[in-house]
Amino acid sequence: MNAISLNNLWSYIQGLSLTASNQRWLGERLIEASSKHAVLSDDALKQKQLDAMFGVWSDSSDADRIEQAIRDARVCDYERELVPLED
Repeated sequence: MNAISLNNLWSYIQGLSLTASNQRWLGERLIEASSKHAVLSDDALKQKQLDAMFGVWSDSSDADRIEQAIRDARVCDYERELVPLED
């Protein structure tokens, strides 16, 4: 929401005849909702960072391509030459 919408919402809330307990209830619900939203945003950000570092394996096509590449390498008798680290 932009600043004008928020100001209009605040004016509307002030125009209601809310008791102190109603105001407290409304405030607690708003705080609760914003806390849940922040936690979800943090979790989504963490997941996005993990996906960027390790890749996303939710799509089976990636796993299928890797498996097929391994099978192809075995069929072609491809062997990596071992080179000693100490020359």
